[in-house]
Amino acid sequence: MALPARIASLLLTAALTTAPWLAAAASYDEGVSGDISGNRLAPTSLSLDPGSNSITGSVIAGDLDYLTIHVPAGYVFSQLIETAFVSADDIAFMAIQAGSTFTETNTGPNVANLLGYSHFGSSIAPVGTDYLALLGGGAGAIGFSGALPAGDYTFWIQQTSPQLVSYMFNAVVAAPEPATLALLALVFAGLGVTRQRRVT
Repeated sequence: MALPARIASLLLTAALTTAPWLAAAASYDEGVSGDISGNRLAPTSLSLDPGSNSITGSVIAGDLDYLTIHVPAGYVFSQLIETAFVSADDIAFMAIQAGSTFTETNTGPNVANLLGYSHFGSSIAPVGTDYLALLGGGAGAIGFSGALPAGDYTFWIQQTSPQLVSYMFNAVVAAPEPATLALLALVFAGLGVTRQRRVT
C-alpha cells in the first residue's frame, strides 16, 4: 500500500473510531453500581465516553443524588436526553455546577452560583427531551447555551415529595463541530490524493 493510501486509511479509521455513535459508552445504574452519593462534597463520579452515556437513578424525599460527570478533552457535553421517567408525582428537580463538588445546599441555595437548573418529568416535557438547553435557561443562574466544553460538571437531583421518582438520562458527548469537519476534510483530502496518484 502506498504511503498516501496508508495515511488516508489511518485517518479514516481514526475518524470512524472517534465517531460518537460508534464509541463504547459509559453508564451508571444505581441498581447495579450502588446508590448515587447524597453528599454534595463527595459526589459519585462518572467519566463519560464519546457517544451516549446512560445515567439511571431514583430519588425520593430526603434522598439527594449528586453525580459528577467528566467530559474528556477534545469533546463537548452536547445533550442530556431524558429517556425514562416513572413516578406517581410527575415532577422532579435538577441543577448543574461546573466542578467536581456542589457548593450549594439543598435548603436555600443561591441560584446565582448555579450553572443552571430545571424541573424535569412528565409535566415539564415528554420523554426524549434534551434538558441541557432547559438547564442553561434557569432564571437567575449563570446560564449557558449550546454544548458545554470538556471538564467536570456536578448534578444535584432531588424529589421533595414522598413519591419515588425513577429517572434515566443519556448524557451525549460529541466531538466539537469544527474538529469533526476538519478531521473528515483530512480524510477526504487524503483519499483524493491517493486516487489522483493512481490515475496518473
